[in-house]
Amino acid sequence: MHPWLTPPDSLVPLPSYFTLLIGGFMLAIYWAQRLAPRHGIHPDDMVDLGLYMLLAGLLGARILHVLADGYFMDYVHLCTDPLQVEVPSFMHVACATDTDCVSADAGALCHPTALTCRPARDCLAALKFWQGGLAFYGGFVLAVGVAVVFLRRRRIDFKVMADLCAPMIAFGLIFGRVGCLLAGCCFGNPTQAPVGLEFPGDARAVSATGACPQYYDLVTTEAGEKVCALGSPALVKHVERGWIHAPAQHSLPVHPTQVYEAAFCALIFAYLFLWRRKRVRFNGQVFYEMCALYALGRFVVEFWRADDRGLWLGDTLSTSQLIALPIFVAAVVLLARGLRAPPEPPPAPLPPESP
Repeated sequence: MHPWLTPPDSLVPLPSYFTLLIGGFMLAIYWAQRLAPRHGIHPDDMVDLGLYMLLAGLLGARILHVLADGYFMDYVHLCTDPLQVEVPSFMHVACATDTDCVSADAGALCHPTALTCRPARDCLAALKFWQGGLAFYGGFVLAVGVAVVFLRRRRIDFKVMADLCAPMIAFGLIFGRVGCLLAGCCFGNPTQAPVGLEFPGDARAVSATGACPQYYDLVTTEAGEKVCALGSPALVKHVERGWIHAPAQHSLPVHPTQVYEAAFCALIFAYLFLWRRKRVRFNGQVFYEMCALYALGRFVVEFWRADDRGLWLGDTLSTSQLIALPIFVAAVVLLARGLRAPPEPPPAPLPPESP
């Protein structure tokens, strides 16, 4: 696990997940821009759309995370009353004044009765997507909506552009999931299979005063025991469940769900880019197949995931599964409708520009 590509205190700190996510999609935009003339699309239009979609994707992914992943009230309280927000790495730090919390790098506010630290007021915390907390389908839906408006104003056929972008979306997701693996998020359920990965960390007993070392989370297990934990989200989750006990230096072996999703995104990209895009029967076919294949793969992989991801139906279906179902059905319906219609001619490529 390598959450940072460069140290967080360096001149240019680069978090692994966000850097790979942005880097992957910027590379995808560049690639799509090079291919755009073959689809009858001006490269500048592709770049403009790609940047709009990237920004909309980040915003939409953040919005869905805030609304659906169980942190909505924490973001509200960070703005209205941050003393109600208990950050696991702050709330065990004793204080007498706000200065004590600032000097301990444990937030900025001292709770007047609990005499432990709380975070500073931050009304923009919900929008700080670079700090982590993104849900793909929120970004996908908003980005598609922005694309529809953008392309209508530029008088570009949405389905033609969507077919160009579809393989690149799958390509960009590969980088995002590798970033998840490095960050340790999006981890899977415990497994004894040979593919299981152990994520590093440190779990130790609390001090005699009930405190933890700096930056450690104070975790309350399901049995009510207090434990200090630092490191991967998987280790912290397993401590909470009581599956591992202090002292511990790694999580239980878990399904590498980040690798599963990166692998099926790579397969989707290879299929769409190397085979399907050369054998298109109607405009929109590549995009609809990408939607259906990703929804199916994501729906299956979600059953192996163990991180918190908005379980609205108990332990039955996650938020991503609830969104994947209608997208899969809609994509299959549109594919069936397109295959029944007469074949459409491919878009005419742009003529070469004069030197």
